[in-house]
Parts: sequence; C-alpha cells; structure tokens
Amino acid sequence: MTNDEQFARDLRTQVTRVAPRIDVDVTRVVPAARRRRATRVGGVALAMGLALGGGAWAATTLDAPGTALPGGSMTMAVEPSPEPSGPPVTSSEGDRLPTTPSHPPMSPVMPPESWRDAKYFHVVSRQATDEHPADEPSLGHERWYGDGVSFELTAHGPELMDLGNQADFEGGNPISYTWDDIAELPVEPGPLHAALRDRYEPDQREWAVRDAASRLVTQAPASAELRAAAWHLLVSLPDVEVVQDAQDSEGRQGTAATFETPDTVTTVIYDKERNRPLERERTKGSIHTVEAYLTTEFTDLPDDVADSAIEIPDFTAMTREDAEVACLQKHLACTFEDTESGAVPEGTVISSDPAAGALVTWGAPVTILLSTGS
Repeated sequence: MTNDEQFARDLRTQVTRVAPRIDVDVTRVVPAARRRRATRVGGVALAMGLALGGGAWAATTLDAPGTALPGGSMTMAVEPSPEPSGPPVTSSEGDRLPTTPSHPPMSPVMPPESWRDAKYFHVVSRQATDEHPADEPSLGHERWYGDGVSFELTAHGPELMDLGNQADFEGGNPISYTWDDIAELPVEPGPLHAALRDRYEPDQREWAVRDAASRLVTQAPASAELRAAAWHLLVSLPDVEVVQDAQDSEGRQGTAATFETPDTVTTVIYDKERNRPLERERTKGSIHTVEAYLTTEFTDLPDDVADSAIEIPDFTAMTREDAEVACLQKHLACTFEDTESGAVPEGTVISSDPAAGALVTWGAPVTILLSTGS
C-alpha cells in the first residue's frame, strides 16, 4: 500500500467516525500541504510603511502524513488550493495583475476585532518600467490597506498582503508609521514639518522629510487635509524642483515636484485642484519606475476580498475529532501535540498556534495542543 493510499484510508476512518457532520472527498487529498507561493521581490510597498498586527510567530514545520508525533498523533494533510479557472482577474481599471502577491504573509496576521467592518485605503495604480515589453498590457496593482490587515488583488484573486514594519526610506534606521501615527500628524505644513523632522537622525533629516512628505501625498492612508498639508510642505522644501503644468503618463495635468534621496530621484505629479496624486516616478541607477494612481480613496472592504482570508477557528475545548473536522473544513494543515493538564479535561484542546482569529492562507500549519489530563 502506498503512502497516499494509507493516508486516504486513515482519513476515511476519521471522517466515518464523525459522520454525518462532514463530507470529504478523500481522493483529492494529497500527502503534503502545498506551500504558498514563494515571495516575489518587487512591487511598491505601502507608503509610510504601515506596521501591521500579528507580531512574531514561528511557523510549524509540516511533517509528511503518517509521521508519528508525541502522544501518538499524526500530521494532517490538506487538499491543494484550487487551480485558477477562466481568464485571469484584472484590476478595476482593466489592467493585468501580478500572479503572486508582492508582499505575501510570512506569518499569520492578527487583525483588529472589527477588521471586516473597518475602513480601508483603496489604491489602484498602473505601473510601467523600462523593462516592460511594449506589446504587453500594462501592469496594474489594486490593494486595500487596512489598520492591521491588508489585501492585494492578483491574477488569481484576492490575497493577504503583509508589509510588516517596512521602512519608509532605504538606508539608515527604519521608521514606520502606524495608522494611529498618521492620524496624529498635524494638518498644517509648518507643524507637519516639525513632526516629521523629529522622527529622523540629523544626518538623514532633510532628505527623509522630503521622502516622507511625498509618501503621505501618494499611497499613505492620509486624510484629505493631511494630504494637502504634505503637498504644500513638499513643494516648499529646499532642493525640491517644482514645475507647473506638468503632464503624467496618463495625459493628466498637474504640478510636478522633483527631489533626490540617496541614490534615488523621485518626481511626484499632483492635482492641486482635486487634491489627489497622479503619478510617482522613481529612478535608482538603471531602474526606472513610473506608477500612475488611478484610485486613492477610503472605502469598505469588499466581501469577496475579506472572504479570501482563512480565519483560525477557536479550537479551545473541542474534542480532537471536532478539531480535525474544523481543520479539514478550513483547509488547515493541523498537527496535534499531547500534553498534561490538570485544568483541561482529557481529550480536549487547550490552545492552538496560531491563536483563534489569526488570518492565514490555504494550507497554513496549525499546532493544536491536546490535553491528556493530569
């Protein structure tokens, strides 16, 4: 009997034991959970480097199904995520999208309790580089930046996006801005300048403030008042060249502000009348990128985007059988570990790692601690 056949038989036994609560097609189960796609370098990080929730977490290594674990437990496997069908998804502006997220989650994301009902900063952009073939459709990006959890639309559908503590500039000490940090920034150019300067070391202060102001103008979840203040600050700073009646790559008219940071030249084109960013162009050595902003707005999170994340259920006090069913239903690769406990009845779950409520992707490993009694 092959490993696949043995695992299918074991799983069928588990399902029979808890029937009729679940109907599993064991022919689709594979002997190992498919790992998420590898991190793809590239894309544009969220302006101001929002700090996302979740904290540090050590992923559990998945053993092959049938591997004996402490207490006689076995590693559960999950079905592979469905292969995409039909034409690739495009952005709301009709542009082709990346096939993998630019910043896939490297660990579970612990979102705020009301994350589904919160406001998100919705950014739709169109990107061009010198390496982009002229005969290919434009590359688009569509993202929903949230306070604690963010999403990115790919050619296969919505994906969790994890930015971690992205630096808001390259080099020097990383500085990140949470949503609360941004909400507390002054909405007048003078006080805003002082508040930004206070965050940087003296030798970085001038160019870092220019960069921070430009990011507040473009992709950061800034209020309309803060965005306007950041633009007025940017164009008033030394070593910023301002050109009126500039035109972006989409043919839209605006005002251009060009400045330098270490090794990078940045130009932001802004529509002062509508108080909105039009384009951000960056040149670093031989790398030249132009990103046109088509939508920058605060909005609700679409249901289909929210539903793309898998929320870890509360396994606490479940029996092992019920926890196994929950793992299968949620497409999680669960491992059970036995431990003594005088407070939790034998055969019931003490805790899980990641904890209940964490957002993960299909096939994520979960360690479930099971009580053996005292």
